[in-house]
Formats: sequence, structure tokens, C-alpha cells
Amino acid sequence: MKTFTTILMISIAAGFAAHAQQRADVPANQQKIIPQRTRIAVRVLDKYTLRPIQATIMVVGQRPEDLVVPLYEDGVYQFKMSAKDMGVISIHASGYETLSEVIEARTLRPTKIFYLTPIETDEPGKTTEVTATDLDLKEGIETVLLFTRSEPDLLPESDYELEILADYLVRNTAPRIELFGHTDDVGDPRKNLLLSFDRVDEVKKYLVSRSIETARIRGKAFGSGLPIAPNDCEANRRLNRRVEIRIVP
Repeated sequence: MKTFTTILMISIAAGFAAHAQQRADVPANQQKIIPQRTRIAVRVLDKYTLRPIQATIMVVGQRPEDLVVPLYEDGVYQFKMSAKDMGVISIHASGYETLSEVIEARTLRPTKIFYLTPIETDEPGKTTEVTATDLDLKEGIETVLLFTRSEPDLLPESDYELEILADYLVRNTAPRIELFGHTDDVGDPRKNLLLSFDRVDEVKKYLVSRSIETARIRGKAFGSGLPIAPNDCEANRRLNRRVEIRIVP
């Protein structure tokens, strides 16, 4: 029995060696490169109430056959795409306008939020009644705003998100807002701490300009001390240049 096992192990080892030699004989430009896959998490919220929406999502990659239907798990819709790939995400939900948007894996934050607009009825100012879903509404609403490098200026995609949050806070006067400012690790740590404070202050100024009372807003600055991604490339450093917003009931 031991002799048989030894022969079997030698045969397996020989097989691996032959496979490795075969791979080595193939020119590098002919070897199949398996692209790195990035996990994407998506949340879908009502634009006006910020409540979760049960939606149907489809993602089409650069090739038509690359159709992906994300799975709903732990409050988010999850799927994978190649780190350098682009695609079109389409989101459908009963009672809401369909949303379609081009996405690029390398620029997406860990959790991407999409806001759907309720369909208006024939009566101005009113929207269709949307059926309640079984999705759980978390106690707090959290999102992340991204900033340009070395500046307290929001990226264009975050301007839109901040506007939606401000509209919600104007309509709902009870919740309070917590802001947490961060930077990447490039440069002097002391200057990064000041920059993270400036980013918090920039968001606070906008909220105050929308008639949201300063007593409802709290802010903290952390500099580069709490990254959410390794500071090993520009795509990851981009995610760390952020202000986290938490809306607390």
C-alpha cells in the first residue's frame, strides 16, 4: 500500500512538472492572463427618503456577453468585474425612473450608492406610491464624499451626492450629521491633518449654506491615520481622500 501511494505521489509531481514546463515553453505574449477581479458593492436608495429600494440590477461589460446580475446580500448588491474593466449598470425598480450609468471598476469606491427618482404622476408635485420592501433600513445613513488631491475640493461625482443629502436634511430636521475628514498618506502628516479638517469644513459650509443649523453638525479630522485602502497606488489613495458622512436619527 505504501509503495502504491509513493508511486501515485511521484506521478502527480511529474504531471505538475510537465505542466510547468509546457507553460514555460509558451511565449509570454501568448499565455492567457487572468485579470484581477474587483468586488463591487452597490446600494440603491430613494432619492428623497434615502430608504433602501428593492431593485433589479444588470451590469454589461465591454463585451455584450459579459452580463452580470448582482446578488443581494447584507444590505448591498454585490458583483465582480475586472479591475481595469468598464461597463454599464442599469437599475430598475417599480415606481422609479430607470437609471443607467457607465462605471469603471478602478474608480469605484468600496460601496457605491445609486439614488433613484420616484416617477411623477399627472398631478404636479406628487409621485407614484411605492410599495414598501422588506429591506432593512439601518439606524444611520452613511456615505463617503471624495476630494481632489491635496485640496479641499469635492470631486464632481460627490457634488451630486452632497446635494441629495442636503435636500434630505432640509426636509427632515430631526437627524444630526457627523463628518469625519481623511487624507492619503502623501506629504507632511501635520499638513494632512489640517487638510482633513479643511475638507470637513468645506462640507459643513455647504450644509450651512442650505440653512441646516450648525448645532446639528459635528466634525472630526483624522489626517491620514485611518485609511480605508492601502496607499500603494493612485486609485487607492483616491479612496482615502474623503469625508465620511453619517446621518444619525
